[in-house]
Amino acid sequence: MINQFLLICSTIIIYEFIRYFKLIDIVQLNLATSKKTLKLFKFKNVSDFRKEKSILYYSKLLFISSFKIFLLLIFIFVFIFILNLLSNSFLNLAISILGMIEFAAVFIIYHLLRKKIYAKL
Repeated sequence: MINQFLLICSTIIIYEFIRYFKLIDIVQLNLATSKKTLKLFKFKNVSDFRKEKSILYYSKLLFISSFKIFLLLIFIFVFIFILNLLSNSFLNLAISILGMIEFAAVFIIYHLLRKKIYAKL
């Protein structure tokens, strides 16, 4: 029972953490920058000097956004491991198929409820 409660609370906290730090936007920026870098190689009209400058700029953007994604995922994993200290079997539930289904269900339900509540405000 404590594991279910921890799973529900952790799902809500992780959801809010992802929204607060705009993880989805960071991932989209990372993908868009990767696409721009690949498109840059296809252009024949652009000079090599301009390509070098652009690739350096895009690689910096990719590094920074990838590092942000990495840090946010590390924080989430650390949070889950801290919760595992509260209940030794929490991690077993979280990585099981039933736990993942429950996590997804709580995530979707919380997202829909949050959307409805903020729509009324």
